[in-house]
Amino acid sequence: MGDDATDLAPTKAKKSSQKKGIQQQVTKSIQKAYENEGIRNLSYVVGFFLAGTLGWSIYKVYRRSTSRRAVRKKTVNKNVLVIERLKPFFPNERESITRNVAKGIARSAGFTTQEVFRKYLRYKMVEEPFTGAFVEDILALKKACELTPKQMSEILSESATRMVKKYGTLILDVSELTKSGAERKMVAAQMFSKLCYLADLPALVEDQEVATETGQKLKELFGATDEDYARLRVDSLSENSDVSVLEKMSGFNKTSGGGGSDNEDNNEDNTSEAGGV
Repeated sequence: MGDDATDLAPTKAKKSSQKKGIQQQVTKSIQKAYENEGIRNLSYVVGFFLAGTLGWSIYKVYRRSTSRRAVRKKTVNKNVLVIERLKPFFPNERESITRNVAKGIARSAGFTTQEVFRKYLRYKMVEEPFTGAFVEDILALKKACELTPKQMSEILSESATRMVKKYGTLILDVSELTKSGAERKMVAAQMFSKLCYLADLPALVEDQEVATETGQKLKELFGATDEDYARLRVDSLSENSDVSVLEKMSGFNKTSGGGGSDNEDNNEDNTSEAGGV
């Protein structure tokens, strides 16, 4: 063989030189093209279009994540989390609900312990019978959340505000309402009765002056008179059945069963209890 093997293959220096030459050619071609005004303007248009498309996409994602529907969905999910985390403690494990447990649940959901208490109270008031066991559960949760009389007053008042928004103000004579309207007024009367019982419970609102102010606030929110309060007052709780107010209301047998409506029917907010708490 007359040729050395190293002479048949390009050296490293040759490869580097070729690569550099190609890069220079590409650079010159780009510079030359950019000097063309038409191509330069086109690049501006393309860049502006891509930037605008990216900006619009980011804006749409932001709008979706902050829309009323998205925010409500997040709230519902957090409410469900609170309810599902607390349910296993009641009634049989209520002694296990501690300050650390309550704070841990609040932290995981992004709520305060006061909000956790209010949300679970609202859930229980709607979904469970108002019994002695109910009250024991609420007292255990109140202790774990370390709530003051003022905080308890705020919770009961806010709960009343939400109940009135959903069921309307208190009406005991439902003879002029539709059947559905009368049924909602019965629920409103139940909620008023339950909240007043809790406000009057010394173990729940330990300051008597605050308790009295809370009771008055509840009457104002529901549009109730002292006579309504006396009529719906709960003196004792059943062991297994909910508070009944039907016998304390009048006109149920006169309500219309058709598809008519009344102003009170329009108060309904069509929200689930998880979403509304």
